[in-house]
Amino acid sequence: MDAEVSIAAGLTPADIELLQKIKAGLPITADVSRADVLLCLPYDKDKAIVWFHAIPHSISSLYRKDATGRILNAEEQPLLMQALKSGSGGRRQREVLSNGAPVIQDVFPIHGQDNKVIGAMLVETNMIAHERQRRRNRHFRQAVVWLQEMCVRGELESAATLSRFSLYDGVYMVDSTRTVVYMSGIAANLFRSVGITPEVHGQQLTSLEPCDVELVERAFATNLCQSARVESEDGRIWVRSAIPLRMPPIGWRHYWLALPWTPFSPHSSEHGVDAVLVLLHNATETVQKERELNVKSAIIQEVHHRVKNNLQNIAAILRIQARRAQSEEARQHLTDAVNRVLSMSVIHEFLSQDEHRPINIKDVCQRIANQVAEVSARPDQEIAIQVQGSSVRLPASQATPLAMVVNELLLNAVEHGLKERAHGEIRILLEDLGDTVVLQIEDNGAGLPADFNPIHASHSLGLQIVNTLVTDDLKGTLQMESIYEEGEEGAHVVGARATVTLPKRSARAG
Repeated sequence: MDAEVSIAAGLTPADIELLQKIKAGLPITADVSRADVLLCLPYDKDKAIVWFHAIPHSISSLYRKDATGRILNAEEQPLLMQALKSGSGGRRQREVLSNGAPVIQDVFPIHGQDNKVIGAMLVETNMIAHERQRRRNRHFRQAVVWLQEMCVRGELESAATLSRFSLYDGVYMVDSTRTVVYMSGIAANLFRSVGITPEVHGQQLTSLEPCDVELVERAFATNLCQSARVESEDGRIWVRSAIPLRMPPIGWRHYWLALPWTPFSPHSSEHGVDAVLVLLHNATETVQKERELNVKSAIIQEVHHRVKNNLQNIAAILRIQARRAQSEEARQHLTDAVNRVLSMSVIHEFLSQDEHRPINIKDVCQRIANQVAEVSARPDQEIAIQVQGSSVRLPASQATPLAMVVNELLLNAVEHGLKERAHGEIRILLEDLGDTVVLQIEDNGAGLPADFNPIHASHSLGLQIVNTLVTDDLKGTLQMESIYEEGEEGAHVVGARATVTLPKRSARAG
């Protein structure tokens, strides 16, 4: 989209670089302004395109969805079109939605090379938030305007690395004399919780914590945004973000937004930092929950690892028992039990790596195919099993019963379809249809009996297991049929096919 817009708008490389810098500062500008901020570029005659929409984290968005890519016309955005044509900004009241509440819209034109207007920044605030903002401390209100104008000039590029500012975060502001000229109620409460009582009127920065002093001084010295995450001995974790603010140069100021007040200090300079805005986020509870989840996840993964080992030990014991069995029937039953246990251990092996990540069913099928070919085939029999199709990923709640289904269908193919063949082939095909998954298992064996019905195949424990898992656990369908091929003497059976169709289930639902 960047290339298309730059060609349509006739932007120079320098213009594009400026727009990228502006874009980097939009998210934090939207958060602090408690407003939706849209970066718009000329698109066509009397039209503009929203190149980037910064949705605020500190207040609900005015838009139902991201407006990036939306085309705006002169009828709905007269002030925007005026700014793109004449280079003059302004403010107006409008409605974002036909039935929406009144919205205050501020328009900042963006000037590129040779003072050419290359775009505009829209700051849109709902009327309630605007009234609340208007009642805030005048220092903070002016700082918001400075922040917006710095963003338009591309001077907040370093803000791209800062954490987003949310509704429950605190904020305070320090002027060039290192006096705290504004502190929000949330920030004051945070400091009170650690024994620091902020004064109603200006206090020195040194009355706060040492990390505050260090962070603010870095912002003053470097003229760049700074951030620090500090974990105190008492266990609290605070994340601070410092934004250096500069008074707009003469000629850049939008006097229609100016507030009647004096600068922070007589030492302010157009080339230096006039103030620093510090955003304060208490991350203690979030980090503690993350750590608890990480510990629980590690424990669960260890459990899956041990379950896998125990299942493999059980399979090894059953395999030894199978070798000692006197009858062929007992040996076959024990061999089937080995495969069933190993098919479940495959799932626990995947879960031991990452319990939250959906399981790749194609990988599971390959592992089970290797086990069946190794354990179930006769010494004088050669069976090739191929796994083809999509890499379908399913949650463990579906992967576990599906692994058992694959195992039973493979065993059925080896024991019945390929029983009389020295060389056999089995093909597993996976197909992802979006909302559903189709699993097919085909063999080139003797096919199914003419009157075969998988639902009534009560003589086969394996098919009973498959029916139960497909219908009850996977909420899917099972179809089994012989494969025919036309020849000179008519159609003849060349194998059998089992088709399992199941709906996808989200990992959260699983």
